[in-house]
Amino acid sequence: MGGVRVVPPEYAEHLAFSPISLGCHDADTSFRRYLRHLPARNGCTEPLESKRSTTMIKKIPVTSLHPGMYVHDFNHSWKDPCCGGGNPRFPTQPRLIRTETEVREIIDHGIRELDIDTDKGEDVAGSRDRARVEEELAAQLLALGDDDDDDGTAESGPTFTQELNRAAEVKTRARQLVGNVLEDARMGKQVELGPMRSMVEEMAESMFRNQDAILSLSLIKKKDEYTFMHSVNVGVFMLSFCQALGITSQDLVDVGVGAVLHDIGKMKTPPGILNKPGKLTDEEFKIMKMHVTHSRRILERCPGISEVSMSVAYQHHERYDGSGYPEGLKGDKINTFGQMAAICDVYDAITSDRVYHKGNVPHTALKRMLEWSKYHFSAELYHKFVKCVGIYPIGSLVRLSNDHLAVVVCSNAESQYHPVVKVMANAKIKKKVEPIEINLMHHKDVSNGLSIVGCEEHTKWGIDPKKYMPNPKVFE
Repeated sequence: MGGVRVVPPEYAEHLAFSPISLGCHDADTSFRRYLRHLPARNGCTEPLESKRSTTMIKKIPVTSLHPGMYVHDFNHSWKDPCCGGGNPRFPTQPRLIRTETEVREIIDHGIRELDIDTDKGEDVAGSRDRARVEEELAAQLLALGDDDDDDGTAESGPTFTQELNRAAEVKTRARQLVGNVLEDARMGKQVELGPMRSMVEEMAESMFRNQDAILSLSLIKKKDEYTFMHSVNVGVFMLSFCQALGITSQDLVDVGVGAVLHDIGKMKTPPGILNKPGKLTDEEFKIMKMHVTHSRRILERCPGISEVSMSVAYQHHERYDGSGYPEGLKGDKINTFGQMAAICDVYDAITSDRVYHKGNVPHTALKRMLEWSKYHFSAELYHKFVKCVGIYPIGSLVRLSNDHLAVVVCSNAESQYHPVVKVMANAKIKKKVEPIEINLMHHKDVSNGLSIVGCEEHTKWGIDPKKYMPNPKVFE
């Protein structure tokens, strides 16, 4: 990557930069927050208060639930993208379970696992400490980046920085085109497929030149443009996914078209339902789920549309365990591209801010989805998706082995464990440092070389990762 200043390993723990106070938090507040966190090697650090007792919050299968238990977290909401056809009015706030009827309602809602608080209710044999579960998920996610599975070769082409501006221009045009196409659909006009195919081809070409550049632009999240930005982001993730799976060029474009237009049916959903921050009524929920059917009907009227494109749009809410919609398809009854679209759709959705939830940081989102993959996704496909975006996706805030904080700004084809990062703060002394890029591959086989030991929540440090990316204005 051009412009990378490599710090010799022997000086890695002695970065002599002039410290300045941490961003939007005063030093005392930042230090107190730092002290409240325990470092978990190669996993996300978790707030100490979230582990107020390793024996209180426990994970159980829903089949072990019985009256007298206190549900701390249902790990599920009808608003979650993973949700299938559960009751939209189902109460998901923490509560004591009093009757067998409540237990049956929870099972009928489609919940498979939940967390109980044994300090407020009964325990059960076989329950598992939630903190331990989180540690195991972090280890499992880390294992998906096993370097032994990589070919260790990087294709020649433009660097991340060289491709970034071109990728931004492509994505801006894609956003504008998607906006126009969705507005046409809202007005009942026929979608013109030609411009959309050309745009997807441009996106794919940028992907082939340097995948990181266009993938990094998914960091741009604008709540007031969610539907448009989400459509483009899902298209980008699907193209990357296809590239990793060796999908042919013809199918690649067809998949991309279906992905970018996967939510076109929402233009037929009343805005009051689409953007409602509270719970939907049964009738509103039925209307909401109709958007996939509307998508297929709109696309069927497009001359030249492929069945692949329609499968992506029609099946992106199906779930591997049969809990999805519109048809409740199960396992390989779901088209492979539909399964892939489900993964990409959920990943972008849960990393975005919405009217009803705050987006997760990428690493946390991957960990949550790994937990869900036992039911909602093909585990094999999900593991391959993780390899596409990386176990430390671009824009992740990580803690290094010398207790400095850094933003992942570029991947390394040779190793998912050793991306290019930009160091900007010393967590130990709660100070910012002069930003500097470090290629962790240069520390891979060096004694006491720098390495990533965990992920951090950027909001807790008052750090905006986009400001430390190459050409930050592109990410505004």
